[in-house]
Amino acid sequence: MDFQKLRRSTGGLSLKDLFLGVVPWRIAGMSIQIHPTFWVLIPLGLISGRLGQIAAVFGFVLLHEMAHILAARSFGAETKSVVLYPYGGSAVMEGDFEGKRWEESVIALAGPAVNFLAFLVLQFLRWQGVLSGEWALEWAKVNLWLAGFNCLPIVPLDGGRIVRAQLAGIFGFVRVTRVLSWLGRWVGAAFVFLGLSFLAFPVGLPEPVMWITLGVFLWIGCGEEMKKARLVFLKSLCRKKEVLLRKGLMRSTCFTVSRKTPLGVVMDELSADRYSLISVTGVRDGLEHTLSETEVVAALIERGPESLVGEIVAGER
Repeated sequence: MDFQKLRRSTGGLSLKDLFLGVVPWRIAGMSIQIHPTFWVLIPLGLISGRLGQIAAVFGFVLLHEMAHILAARSFGAETKSVVLYPYGGSAVMEGDFEGKRWEESVIALAGPAVNFLAFLVLQFLRWQGVLSGEWALEWAKVNLWLAGFNCLPIVPLDGGRIVRAQLAGIFGFVRVTRVLSWLGRWVGAAFVFLGLSFLAFPVGLPEPVMWITLGVFLWIGCGEEMKKARLVFLKSLCRKKEVLLRKGLMRSTCFTVSRKTPLGVVMDELSADRYSLISVTGVRDGLEHTLSETEVVAALIERGPESLVGEIVAGER
């Protein structure tokens, strides 16, 4: 595959943009990376006297990501690396699950589910008197917070990935990703506004600096999701052809476009778990040609997302 053309087809994003420039540790062939923004919390923890809480967050975020990895491996996905953020993590995986209703939903739900289970176990042990002290309560709170926060219906959070998996087959993977990313940016902006407001007028919001920090993280993370949406989905579409050839059949769908429709718009309508056939209408709205999804993807990589469907049809004659 020509990756320079792939960059152009996805808005100029290179493959290395999917990874972050951090120094990783390697565990069983998988790199564990700490996002630079995580280190911002260390001086904040020293100043506020909450360094122990931050250490607990780090440990339970790692537990959260391990749950995602185990769920992904049950579907045959291979994990290349994990990046840990203060609010959760992001696993870079190679597999055929993005945008699929069942697979992506289960993988996304695994992280919050494990944190919620850890919260229940910790609370039970506290009620039984096995655990006591402020640290036990803090651990329970961290797990409940990680589970609840990650269930917000925005990407890159797990709740947004579940919503995307359910809606991608109806509205298209790229379109749903962009809407959820846009919504996430508004949530991030709201967090920053609340944090700044309660810094200026302290009337009860706990830890306003944390809300500001989370808002900034969400704004950045949602921007990254917007940029890489087409590249992630394009990789999934390329793998789908391999699945079709291996299984010999796949559910299909079809839709109709005009010759003047950009290839990027067509791609936004494609589904991760159905093979698409695209009917092309002529100047008098008569059916003129039928394109396969494979032809559209190949042309998009070759020509870029702004090229028109009519250019493919004309090129085949």
